[in-house]
Amino acid sequence: MTDVVDRVKDILAEECAVDRTALLDDAKLEDVGISSVDMVQVMFAIEEAFGISIEQEDMSLDIETVGEVTSAIQRLVAEQA
Repeated sequence: MTDVVDRVKDILAEECAVDRTALLDDAKLEDVGISSVDMVQVMFAIEEAFGISIEQEDMSLDIETVGEVTSAIQRLVAEQA
């Protein structure tokens, strides 16, 4: 699943124009400059990259860190494989 984590971080960096090296698992999205508005575009890019469907309840409002995003996407990829 490391490939999933790396790809999600690549998408976050690309879609949000942030430094890839700042995307540590414990980094808060807000602290690295990723807003909730940015996350909407990120979710579309992730759906396309992995061929998955992300429902609103899958990405709840309590996701605050890069690691929480990658964990949620890993789970969805595994469930929808």
